Amino acid sequence: MIRRPPTLIQMTDGDVQQVRDALMRQKAETLAAQQGVPAQAAAAGTPAQPYHHVEEQKKKREAMSKDERLVFSMLVMDYAEWW
Repeated sequence: MIRRPPTLIQMTDGDVQQVRDALMRQKAETLAAQQGVPAQAAAAGTPAQPYHHVEEQKKKREAMSKDERLVFSMLVMDYAEWW
């Protein structure tokens, strides 16, 4: 097999912040699970607001990681759900 130099992947400050946010979210979920408070119950305390499709899509896109936006992990998830 022919060896080649590895492909460098540029990371921006936004990418680093996404990782930090994901780690903080994960820690908060595990802490809530240990305390017996589900994450949905904590989020349910917010008042209901009208649904705006465009804004919801924008929020979903902002919450997606770079891999999800590039469809890598979605393909794996779809395959796993199919089985």
